[in-house]
Amino acid sequence: MYFQLTGTRIRLLGSMHLFPATSRRTPPWIAEAFDWADTLVLESDPATILPFLKADAHADAAQLRPMMRDEAWTQLQALWPTDGLLAPLETLRPWAALIVAPTLLQQVVEGVEPRMLRSAIGQAKPYRYLESAQDVAATLESIPLEAIAAALDMLMADRSEPQRTLERMHAAWLEGDLHAIQQIAVESPMFNLPGIRQAILDVRNRAWAARLNELLDVRERTLVVVGALHLCGPDNLAECLARPVQAVF
Repeated sequence: MYFQLTGTRIRLLGSMHLFPATSRRTPPWIAEAFDWADTLVLESDPATILPFLKADAHADAAQLRPMMRDEAWTQLQALWPTDGLLAPLETLRPWAALIVAPTLLQQVVEGVEPRMLRSAIGQAKPYRYLESAQDVAATLESIPLEAIAAALDMLMADRSEPQRTLERMHAAWLEGDLHAIQQIAVESPMFNLPGIRQAILDVRNRAWAARLNELLDVRERTLVVVGALHLCGPDNLAECLARPVQAVF
């Protein structure tokens, strides 16, 4: 969950982007990792992704309707916010509907990155990002429309799954158990559909590895913070870097 790239001053930390509202505990190695670092590298800036959620005239979430069960589409519409940046559902890109929908069924509080970012700003600790919002949008755009529709169908059929999965992952994360996190992900319907895991994890891991390989000679102690799922399973970030790593925790 927390690794040193051998022979470098770079460490990889597996984070949780969101915590269950009923379990806000952060393990001590998170604070230790932050204190060790001279500079932070985070995935991306969530605020900059918001403008990419809205579709153009030819790529809106309404395309999902004929691919989903009528009941599932009706349930999804009823779940969706009626105002704000995410409304209405039909105007979003299909991948945006896929990413947002599970969060509407979860009771959460902010996770590792917002807390670290506030501390970094307060201490004037430098930080930067592995990818731009445009990078994220382009990758998620590659998810097949059929896979998105199938995932949303399954989500509406078991609306308690996102919260259950989050709570199980958080418990495994507190223990630093990457194997358990991988097993939980494998059991989640979303990650078993073609194209979804590949876009959310695999493609981004390869792109991040290419960027991190350019930082291997940095003199500053550099902490790279990514979602814990990026550090487990096939084609994980450490594997894509093709360098030995040592567990710090």
